[in-house]
Amino acid sequence: MELTDDTMVRFKGLVYNRCNLSFPVTRDMQLRRWLVHRAEEGRHGSLEDYYRKLVADDREFERLISLITTRETYFFRMPDHFRALKETVLPEIVDREGKKAMKAISRGETSRMRLRAWSAGCANGQEAYSLAMQIHGTLHYPRAWDLTVLGTDINADALEIARAGRYDGMRMGSMPPQFSDRYVTSTAAGEVAITDELKTITEFRQLNLKQLPEDQGFRNDFDIIFCRNVMIYFDLAAQQRLVTALADCLVPGGYLFTGEGEVLHLYDHSFEMVERNGCMYYRKPWGN
Repeated sequence: MELTDDTMVRFKGLVYNRCNLSFPVTRDMQLRRWLVHRAEEGRHGSLEDYYRKLVADDREFERLISLITTRETYFFRMPDHFRALKETVLPEIVDREGKKAMKAISRGETSRMRLRAWSAGCANGQEAYSLAMQIHGTLHYPRAWDLTVLGTDINADALEIARAGRYDGMRMGSMPPQFSDRYVTSTAAGEVAITDELKTITEFRQLNLKQLPEDQGFRNDFDIIFCRNVMIYFDLAAQQRLVTALADCLVPGGYLFTGEGEVLHLYDHSFEMVERNGCMYYRKPWGN
């Protein structure tokens, strides 16, 4: 199928305008392969026909995005981040929420400690479940908490896998044994299944990150955000918008974890960098 320069520009513009994904010229051949693959699979007569299909059909657009963005992930990827959660971030949240609860009790009010975590760009769900395991397994009395771990992704098919919570048993990653013993069961088909105990605190929702934060009501809602290896698909302007939006979604004192190549020194932001034992992440200042 012939792909003219003008048509390539139109495809790139459509993808960027809908979800901020950016493709430099160096990735044109890769993008062309994806476009031709989907056009031929859908039996379209030309790439112009396929472009019109993308404009009119949201599901076909999602299928293309699932090809463009990697869904390669596994449990407890980048284990230093989970160690930071256990050793630093979660104890701080426990102390803060515990003090708030005690003050409420002293006033004769009922109170439940609250924690919200978010895996943005969760793909098939392993990262969101890893977050849920680390949080639920670290809290001494998890039933005393109003606890939710949210996983979001632009791809509906990936989210169906996440909600099912069934994975290839060979892709357990670096899951600590105490978590696999508690939160994972084996199936007759050789898969592993997430337990209902963990699923009750884990939610999945389709979300285009371009819509943040106003359209989803996420402002000042999360204590912890994992947004790792997501910004690599955006150009600098879209990255700046995303960093600003993620800051708006965090509570004051909340934490942002990004990918290894996604340091925030290129952007305007108010985050404080935290670096402990070679692990780097970011904290939203109090009062912001």
